[in-house]
Formats: sequence, structure tokens, C-alpha cells
Amino acid sequence: MTNSPDKKNLADNQPYQIYEFKKNNQENISGYFVVSTAKLNVETEENNSNNYLSTVVNQNFFNINDRQAEPSAKEMIDKIAESLQSSPEPEIIINIHGYSSTPSDTEKGCKKIYEYVNTHIQQPNKYIFIGYRWPSENPIKTDESGSFGQKLINALYSLPILLTINLVVGLTISIWSAIVLLFLDILSNSAVHFFTVLLILSGFVSSIIFTLIILRMSTYFRDTYRAINYGVTDLVELIRQLDVTVKLPANKRIKLSFISHSMGCFVVTDVIRILSDIFDVKSINKEPDSDIGNVFRLGRLVLVAPDVPVETILPGRANFLRSSLRRCEEAYIFCNEGDLALRLTSTAANYFSFPARTRISGYRLGNITVKHFNNKNDTVGHTPRYGVVNLYKQDYDKDYTLDKPYNYLEIRSSNSEHRKLEEITEISENEVQPADLFTYFDCTDYKDDRSAQIGIVSSALEKPAINFGNYILLTLAFIRKSINNTDPQGVDTHTGYFQGAFSQKAIYELAFLGFQGFLKSLSIEGDEEAQIRAFSQKCQEKQIQVILAPQIYQQKTQD
Repeated sequence: MTNSPDKKNLADNQPYQIYEFKKNNQENISGYFVVSTAKLNVETEENNSNNYLSTVVNQNFFNINDRQAEPSAKEMIDKIAESLQSSPEPEIIINIHGYSSTPSDTEKGCKKIYEYVNTHIQQPNKYIFIGYRWPSENPIKTDESGSFGQKLINALYSLPILLTINLVVGLTISIWSAIVLLFLDILSNSAVHFFTVLLILSGFVSSIIFTLIILRMSTYFRDTYRAINYGVTDLVELIRQLDVTVKLPANKRIKLSFISHSMGCFVVTDVIRILSDIFDVKSINKEPDSDIGNVFRLGRLVLVAPDVPVETILPGRANFLRSSLRRCEEAYIFCNEGDLALRLTSTAANYFSFPARTRISGYRLGNITVKHFNNKNDTVGHTPRYGVVNLYKQDYDKDYTLDKPYNYLEIRSSNSEHRKLEEITEISENEVQPADLFTYFDCTDYKDDRSAQIGIVSSALEKPAINFGNYILLTLAFIRKSINNTDPQGVDTHTGYFQGAFSQKAIYELAFLGFQGFLKSLSIEGDEEAQIRAFSQKCQEKQIQVILAPQIYQQKTQD
């Protein structure tokens, strides 16, 4: 595809570029792909190999004509607005990728969602799907940020002068000290002690600098910066442009829902926070409604393996999302105890910056799990019970109630280290807790086929907690999956949710259809009692523990 002359200054002219997914005869839901034009590095030289792509990689996914100039973002906004205005019940569902996602992988993931919803959701002229790509850098794969070797060269080249001097001097002293100690055995004892101390000190200084280089090469903090300063702001600008462009009657609103994964959950929660009007009287009185802006209404929020602090669902002054989360009609979290990316990489990286006093408080929201044992609904013999765990009665009498999710959640690190949320912070019994606004799908033991030897996102050991030895074996399974995606003994602990048949269906259809629509897609009919029994049975078959938010159903008071 040939670039138009204006393409050179695209990043300076508009914060994003919009492409439309190709439709075939069977597709009736419109889809668009929004690409942030922010670069991976701040340098703007045209020949810089680290420029972020403002065009798409898999061009065959999109309506792109080589002989015509690409439509501007404004033209695409107008086209989307026209579709929304003509729809009787307009809805937008935005998908946001996570950390270290390459442009090609992001496009394939959004294309997969687009094809799924057009195959399984037959509601034309209602939904518009938008895949959103913010500038993320993969630490290993060769992409527009260069090869691994190029990334290492860039890391060394950008090293501050003071650190460069310390690294060079430290390595030089370490090497010569080692040579002296190895080959000059005629040294006196005092000289040996001197060079040994010199070797240890220089090695310590060098190791600190090498640690900083490794942290940069992981790209985690660089992606965090991009997510905050590019991903959030560009997505807010997209929604703002739609808000001022779409013209609707006063009694009509566009439902705005989100699917997000990993660090993309951080992007979407910050976007929701910004979109919430802090001067709204209803928000000040802690009773905000779902309406935002001129035409939008917050709908469903689906967070998959969210790489955001646990404090997001805890009460207290530190929870900066409490009021904005109330605006969402439905909210869901998909999590699992064996998520290696969150339990190891993310918590280690955030150790440097997150203001937590204890290790438990430093875990991420995707590390939240449902209590396996000692629930009031436990079965005999302490066998893990799956399905909807927070039903008040296990025998599912006609009159039921849903306990508060807060009472059923914990953070498990091992058999000896696990804390209930209610043990981490004090709560007020009469106040709705942020944790109670979510429905949780704990997929630690999830299998599509109960006879399978291994789970979808974990080893599915059906144990009270995963111990150190289990994590080693799970790491090996994760490596096998990374090498060969079709390996039956491999496990993708962080993104496997999108590969499991049931979990994929739940994520997509909860975002597009909501809970009631999802139940209908599972062929679950009847009154509330029958629906909740059937849904719980479905989750039991898949070994998924579910904590259902009380507002999903109208709670009934027991006699």
C-alpha cells in the first residue's frame, strides 16, 4: 500500500487512524480497528526503526484500496456516527489488548472477536465492534520495535551517562580483579583480600545496572507509560469525538461496553474514571447513573486477567475507581490462581513502584480467587465445589439469596499464605463494597472436557492452593505452550481464556449480550430459580467457580 503525502505527519495531525473490517455475505455487525499513532519511542525520525506503525499489518483484514487514499479519522468517525444514529438500540463494544502485544497479534485477536460475534450473534444494525490498539512493545518478538538484538543495542545506547560510566568502570574492575585472582598466585594475603573486595563491590554495582537494563528490556514499565499517556488519552479522545459527532434524541443513548485483557484493563478502568463526570450531582451523592457525555451510557465491563491493583475492589480512600465503577450496568472479572504473568512478572515489576506494605496487598486483581474450602456451601470431604458458590443454600430451594461476593474472595499464594479480602481491610456492613459490583469467574480448575489431563489456564489440580512445586511444573507447561501453541500438555496461564471454548463464549457474549443474553445463548430458560440452577450446573461441568453479583438478580429475603 502506498502512503499518501499526508501520511508522514499522521501522528502530528490525529491521535489515531481508523480502519474498517472487511465484510462477507454472512457478516451483519460492523467492525472497526482503531490504531493509536503514538510511537514506541519519542524520537520522530522517519528512518527510526522503532517508529510505531500507524498503519495495519494484516491489510487483508480491512477495507484498504491501494489506489485510493485512506479515509481520514474524521471521515470514519462520521461513518460510525451515521450507523449509530440509524440503529434503534445502538451499542459499541470496544476490545483493548494487554501488555507486550504486537500489532499483528492484536489485529488477529480483534479479527477473531469480529468473526465470532458475526457467527454467533445475529442482531444486525445494533452492534458496532471496535478493536483498539495502543502502542505496546513485545520484549522478544521481532516487530516494528526491531529485533531482540536491536532492542538491546537501544537499551545500551539510551543508558544515562552516569550509569554508563559506572557499568564500564565496574565491568573493567571486575574483569581485571578476576584475572589477577586467577592467574597471579604470588600475591600476598592482603592483596588477595583487596582484589576480592574490589571484585565483589564492582560486581555489585554492575549487577544493579544490569538489573535496570533487564527491567527496560522487559518493556513492562515502558508499556505502563504508554498505556497511561497514549492508550488512555487516545481512547478518551475517540469516545469524545463520537460523543460530539453523534446526534440522538434526548431519550436515546448508546450503550458503551468494554472487553479488556491484562494491562488493557488498566487502560479501560482509567478511561471509565475520566469519562465519569465528577461534578455530576448523582455522582457526588454516591448514586451515579450509567449516562456519560451527551449520548453514551456505560454498559458492560469485562476484565480478563486484569493487571490492575487489588485495591480496585477494596473499600477505602485508596480506591480511586469506586464511584465510576458504579456507573457500569454489569461488570465481570476472569481470573485464576496460576496466572504466572500476574503472580510473578507483574507483582515483581510493581514491587518497585506500588505503595504496599505487605506482599499480599501488592498482588494484582487477576490474582483474586474464590475460596476453595470452608464455604458454607462446601460439599462433604472438602471437595472443591464449582458453579455459583455464593448461593445461600446449596440445595437450591425455591427461595434463595446471593451472599455478598466480598465474603467469598481471597488472595492465595500458597497453602500457608492466603488472605480473605475481609481480613485485608475493614468494611462497613451497611455499605455496598466495590467487590460486590463484580461477577467473578475463577478459572483455576477450568476444563472444557473433564477428562482432560490439564486445564485451560492452569494445571487444574483441584487443590486448596498451588504450591511451589506445582508452579515449577506449570511454568514448564507454559514454556511448552509458548514454543508450540498446539501442544496438548501446554498451558497459557495468562491469555488462555480466549482459547477455551466456554470461557471465550462467556467473555464475548457477556460483553455483547449481557448476563441474561448469555443465559439464553446457553439455552437456559425459565424463571430466576431455574436459570440460576442451570447456569450453576453449566459452570460445575467446566469446573469454574462463580461468584455472582447480587444485582444480576433481584435478591430475595429468606423467611
